[in-house]
Amino acid sequence: MSRQSYLIPRRTFLRGIGAALALPSLDIMSPAVSYAKAKPATGQGNLRLCVLFKGAGVNPSSWDITGGTETDFELSKILSPIEKNKGDIVILSNIDADQRANGGHENVALTFMTGELRQSRLVQKQSFDQVIADHVGGETPVKSLALRSDTYLDANDPSENFLSYDAEGRALPVEDRPELVFNQLFRGLNSRSYRDKTSSVLDQVRDSYRSIARKASRRDQQVLEQYLQSVRDVEREVEQFQNQSNAERDAKLRLVKPIPAATNLAQRMRAMLDLVALAFWTDMTRVSTLMMSHTESRSVYDFIGVNDELHALSHFVRTRNRSSGLDGYDLINQWHTEQFGYFLDKLKSLEDGEGTVFDNSIVLYGSGIKHGDYHSVSDLPLVLGGGGGGQIKTGRFVKYPNTPNSNLHLKIMEMMGVQRGQYGNSTGVLPGISEMAGLAPKYVDDGSWKITRDKDGEIALKGMLKIKVTADDLNLYLLQLSTGDEIEVRLSFGNIHNLKIDACVGSVVDMEGQYTVRDGKKVITKVTRCKRL
Repeated sequence: MSRQSYLIPRRTFLRGIGAALALPSLDIMSPAVSYAKAKPATGQGNLRLCVLFKGAGVNPSSWDITGGTETDFELSKILSPIEKNKGDIVILSNIDADQRANGGHENVALTFMTGELRQSRLVQKQSFDQVIADHVGGETPVKSLALRSDTYLDANDPSENFLSYDAEGRALPVEDRPELVFNQLFRGLNSRSYRDKTSSVLDQVRDSYRSIARKASRRDQQVLEQYLQSVRDVEREVEQFQNQSNAERDAKLRLVKPIPAATNLAQRMRAMLDLVALAFWTDMTRVSTLMMSHTESRSVYDFIGVNDELHALSHFVRTRNRSSGLDGYDLINQWHTEQFGYFLDKLKSLEDGEGTVFDNSIVLYGSGIKHGDYHSVSDLPLVLGGGGGGQIKTGRFVKYPNTPNSNLHLKIMEMMGVQRGQYGNSTGVLPGISEMAGLAPKYVDDGSWKITRDKDGEIALKGMLKIKVTADDLNLYLLQLSTGDEIEVRLSFGNIHNLKIDACVGSVVDMEGQYTVRDGKKVITKVTRCKRL
């Protein structure tokens, strides 16, 4: 019998009564144009895209990487949980959203995904993930996934609750129940009586599995067993939510309105990440978004010892009396980064042809704002992970001259096979992703960073604006001069917020204002003008 007779279609499913599971890539799948071992495909191929959005910003001093070069650098406090993944990522610096979004929450999810400001409460511009889904979604059973692990919803501004918008500008429904996502992907929306009768999808597909396993090579059998074990793992995770109830408590809960602060956030996050990985592996979908935390999240991370709401902690300048403080805010952001690292490791564990799902995935992790309290949208916290089918040169820290974030959108679209001349706030396709960036510093100290006017407590000067946040000093900015001296900038929250001063951090600025002298040093106490050069 010829080997060709053993080949099975790529879209083969393990089937039982009312259950179907798509299979990962196997040697026996057709078309198998060559029996020789092939290298992982480069270019578009079956690339996958996952966007992991983490709301509520960061503490800039704990996120920023200082010093180093493009390939030789040390990870910051918040990024330290992915030290083992340092060779799997590209950290992007000075990528800016539309500057009109500075100062509030209402635009940040939109500018992160569309590069555009809010159009209305309900209808927006198409998000970049859906531009890609329109291109590749017809090749998979599920066009795209829109998920969230944070259950908080803002009733006053619906646009904050969504990441994905279709070509008509309509928000895609977002699912926060892993068991329903699992059903959508692997069971279908079956009745409760069916779910009660069926303890595992695997019971339904055993005969089908045996039929395929008889044709499989030893390597394929190993892949199949790993695949089935992964399905079991996800099933156990999602069924935890169903098995923790009883009739009496359920009857009472139906009378109580949902509480936004989810007690099972950690389990829900891990289950969602596993589901995306499994959906990518089986080619059920190639595009997914996950709102890890809402931009105004009310979630409490008590499972890591933080007993304050994320949103309250993110306003660390104004809510300095919170028990968890700045350390709690940093710990939450470290935990989110750890989940990002977990997802990368999960993708690396799943074989895909001669490579892994990681090799053929693009994962964007980040937040729509930088400073959690001032809601600045300059220098967004962004990390790109995955191999991108050979199109992402990883293990780097790239510091751009302030660049629109839709340039990154265009680059991701290009890697996914979509060609667009312009999108959102773009000015071109972002360089330095598929190749070494080798960018020269935007600012070079030419000796002109100095005080240009100093009279009767009024001052005008030029210098590099920096921020230095510590638990004991939450609102300190510094202006570095060519002499090496640093002038303290200590302003009211309102002064910084109204002039969008935090959005200028990392840039050379022209500044005018008033100062006082403390311990023989000038301290700027009010700013009337701050312009990024």
